[in-house]
Amino acid sequence: MCQERIRLVTEYRETTRTYADFVRKMTDLVGLGIESEVDLLRRSCRMAWEAAEKSRLSLYRHEANHGCDRRDFSGTGAGSPVTT
Repeated sequence: MCQERIRLVTEYRETTRTYADFVRKMTDLVGLGIESEVDLLRRSCRMAWEAAEKSRLSLYRHEANHGCDRRDFSGTGAGSPVTT
């Protein structure tokens, strides 16, 4: 199991979670008509999306260059390799 891939997957998960949280907050405020807050959250969404995209690309590059595989995380237990 590649530790760098695990780190990159964790980073990607966290950055996408942050992005989703900002989007959720923004959509909650849109209906309230608080434009200044919506604008701030819109900028935060954009920055969070960029961070998530950067994390995704880092993970993709690592998998391509290092030969890591998504199957590292499948199986019955956390981190258990698939046996066929």
